[in-house]
Amino acid sequence: MLSKKWFSLYFRILISGVILILLGSVFVLSSSSIYGISQKGNPAYYFGKHLIYLILGITGAYFINRIDIKYIERYSRYIFLSSLILLPLPHFFGELRWIKFGPLSFQPAELVKFTFIIYLADYFKRKQSEIKRFKTLITPLAFLMLITGILQLQKDMGTFVIIFFVFLLIIFLAGVQLKHIGVLTLAGIILLGGLILMFPYRIQRIKTYFNPAADPQGQGYHTIQSLITIGSGGLIGKGLGAGERKLKFLPEAHKDYIYAVVGEELGVVGTSFVLILFAIIVFSCFTIINITSDNYLKFLTAGIGGLFGFQFLLHASVVLHIVPAKGTTLPFFSVGGSSFLINILALGLLLNITRKICMEEATERIDVPSISLN
Repeated sequence: MLSKKWFSLYFRILISGVILILLGSVFVLSSSSIYGISQKGNPAYYFGKHLIYLILGITGAYFINRIDIKYIERYSRYIFLSSLILLPLPHFFGELRWIKFGPLSFQPAELVKFTFIIYLADYFKRKQSEIKRFKTLITPLAFLMLITGILQLQKDMGTFVIIFFVFLLIIFLAGVQLKHIGVLTLAGIILLGGLILMFPYRIQRIKTYFNPAADPQGQGYHTIQSLITIGSGGLIGKGLGAGERKLKFLPEAHKDYIYAVVGEELGVVGTSFVLILFAIIVFSCFTIINITSDNYLKFLTAGIGGLFGFQFLLHASVVLHIVPAKGTTLPFFSVGGSSFLINILALGLLLNITRKICMEEATERIDVPSISLN
């Protein structure tokens, strides 16, 4: 029988994830109804699509939660390479980031964020004996640069930022020398600056970040309305579904600024509750990392925890004007079927890892031989 400690770890992640999915679904309906009416004449249009992805996600999470992780580890490279092939396909179909399937669409970049973690976990487990050599980093860095290049064709900066920070987290845990991590961090900052300079609209966003009030009806409008929206909720908010800013003032309230809607309707209490739920999942990942001796599970768990944590931090930072405006989703909350689907699958895999580690811990306890005093 599992000890209460490990048993509670599994259900801590499960319950936090379920609450985030349910609460996020409520806010999808709350924030997207006005867009559904104006664009499709149906207030439940986006929520209906959300339910389809929810069903797909739960089905996928069920199977990924049951599969032997050894199979995922064995085929990690092929899983990643298959998703990488999909990444540039939108360009060939005349789309910016999405592959369309009738009324539904899929964004390959969301899948690559997930599968790159699966690949890195396997790669750095196999390369542990060579981890102190910089040349060990060349192959994953080449893939990272390839992903970055394709993402820039799609004008996607947010995905690059998330993937880069998750990459740094994994190589830190893998035991890469700090001087190498420092060099890569500096190179990443320089690359980020270069990517900003490549596109005039990104330069304008930086200028607006420092003084959004200079153009309150233009470039600074999103930022100003976001701050007004999240600030108008006060301590306990105006009530679930009672937010007003999403109806007339706050652009992309159902996507890039949904955390502001949470603040308006549920106040500081609501935004703090969402923060706590994500923190529970992320810190549970830290616990798993400390428990397991399997480097693949360690790196994979770190990547999934980093994926949830960095996505939340980036979205919240944009809403709170901590970083320049950038379109990024809040996991489980923002309208966006691909992001929602992949995050549910990542949660399913995390639960699989947790159950496996709990079972191994229980087995080790049972296998400890008893000492006879006779």
